[in-house]
Amino acid sequence: MNESTEQIYFINQLYHDFILPDILGEDTPDILYWAGKHVARKYELSNLDDLTQFFAMAGFGQLEQVKETRRQVIFQLSGQSVTDRLASQNNDFALESGIVAEAVQLEKEREAEAAFSPAKHQKGVQITVQFD
Repeated sequence: MNESTEQIYFINQLYHDFILPDILGEDTPDILYWAGKHVARKYELSNLDDLTQFFAMAGFGQLEQVKETRRQVIFQLSGQSVTDRLASQNNDFALESGIVAEAVQLEKEREAEAAFSPAKHQKGVQITVQFD
């Protein structure tokens, strides 16, 4: 990691893992999910290229679409920041899921919701977006 990447990583970890949970309490996952949807609208993340570039720029990790069916899209989020968060027992990726859900909704022009789960061997996180 270069110095700029380390700074982004540290700031993300500070806000996401310490400050926001202290302020938001038990509602943290719900609020971060809806905040993520707002972020996707604000930055007009309406296609996969914009979405993956945004995740890389924000230091969230590498986002890759791994599967698409008629009613869902599955993404894999990986990278050092994701691995470190999982190792520290921080398994909350609600903000990232909200961003992905809204971006898919904007792209597909269909209501969409996302859920996340740690992937096998905690090498990353799977984000599954369901739409009607």
